[in-house]
This record gives sequence, structure tokens and C-alpha cells, in this order.
Amino acid sequence: MDKKKIGAGFAGALQKAADATKAAKLAVQDMAADAKQSREKKKADAQKAAAAKKLIAAAESEKGTAPVMKNIATRNALQIIYYLMAADGTVYHSEEEKFDAIGAALDPNFADSKPAIIKDCQAQLEKVIDSEDYYDVLQDGVEDAIQSSNETADTFITPKLLVWDLLTIAYSDESYDETERKLLKYIVRKLQIDKAVFLEMESSILTILDIEKEIAWIKTTDRPYLTIEARVNELTKRQAAIFDSVKDLITL
Repeated sequence: MDKKKIGAGFAGALQKAADATKAAKLAVQDMAADAKQSREKKKADAQKAAAAKKLIAAAESEKGTAPVMKNIATRNALQIIYYLMAADGTVYHSEEEKFDAIGAALDPNFADSKPAIIKDCQAQLEKVIDSEDYYDVLQDGVEDAIQSSNETADTFITPKLLVWDLLTIAYSDESYDETERKLLKYIVRKLQIDKAVFLEMESSILTILDIEKEIAWIKTTDRPYLTIEARVNELTKRQAAIFDSVKDLITL
């Protein structure tokens, strides 16, 4: 065989081997780069997952350890009551009478502080721009009253007692408006009161009102006095038992 041709063939074989080696090297480099990117991606994904897990844990921890409000300053509680009175757009005379009775029972200086309390609430309600904003403004006022309450105030009320007073206000005009109930449920959630307690309070006040109506009705009948007296006494005892049950519920 011609020596030149042999040399050329050998050189060609070497070149092919070199090209193959280069291609293999590039392939290895690509695989290494892919592997590196995969590791970096996995690391990044793991870091994101860990960060998300921490956020979830922190949120759950905050949710689980949120402080339960033990008391609400009387002034703040009375503001909340006024907002409920105004929930249906009109403050009725029967509601204001209940408001005065509750205020006097909670604060010996209520007569003096009442105008300022109402003025503050009305200033909040004046923030309404359009009629559809009304409920949102009410809710904002309630939230501010709850958050700004000072538990070390001279006079205060417990959350459960406040809810009971709100129910007595809501039913004082014999019209438990849908907006009133919506706002009341919001207050129950914000004060972290068990919904079962709230529902039992609702049921109790309805029963008490039904008993009052029956007593009023039976007194107008022409039944014998002893029959009327016996029935009235029976209903009064039942009403007292319900009140006792509500008191126990409030003090738990």
C-alpha cells in the first residue's frame, strides 16, 4: 500500500477519533450542565417549599394563639350597640330606651357620656359615600371599637354579655333585620365567641319573647282569675329558668 495513503488514512482515523472524543466530551459537559441545573432547580424548589411551609406554620400558629378578648371597655361596647341600632337605617324609640337602660346599668356617668358616644358613631356613619357602602362603614366602625378597646378601663363588659345586650336591642322593635343579624354574626366572630353559644342565646331570647307575648295575651282572656294566675306563674317560672340558663352561659 502507498505510504502516503496509509498516512492519510491513519490521520483520518485519528481525526475521527478526536472528533468522537470531542463530541463525547461535549455530551458529558451537556449532561453535567443538565444535572447541575436539575440540582439547582430541585434546591430552589425545596427552598420555596420550605419557605411556604414556614409561612403556613406561622399563620396557623398566629391563628391558634390569637388572644381572646376578655373584656370590652364600656364606651366601646356602647358604640357597638349603637352601630347595631343603626344597622337597618333607623334608630327606633324602643331601641333607644333599651340603649339608655343598658348604658345606665354599665356606666353611672352614661347620661353625660351618651352624647359623645352617639356623635362619634354618627361621624363614622357620615363616611358613607353611596348607599351600598353603608354596611361596610358600619362594620369598620365596629371593628375599630373592638380593636381600640382598653381592657383596663374603669368600666367594662364581657363579650358574651355584650352579645346578649345586642340581641335584646335587635329584638326590642320586634324586627330582627337581616342586616342586624349579619352585623351581629360579624361581632360574634371578631370576639371569638363559639357559634353554638350565640345560637343558644338567639333561641333563648326568642323563647323569652314568646313567653312574654303569651303572658300578655292570657291576661286579656275571660278565663277565671285562678286559671290565669296559675298559667302566668307557670310561664314566669319558665322564663326565669331560661334567664338563669343564659346567665350561666354568659359566665362560662
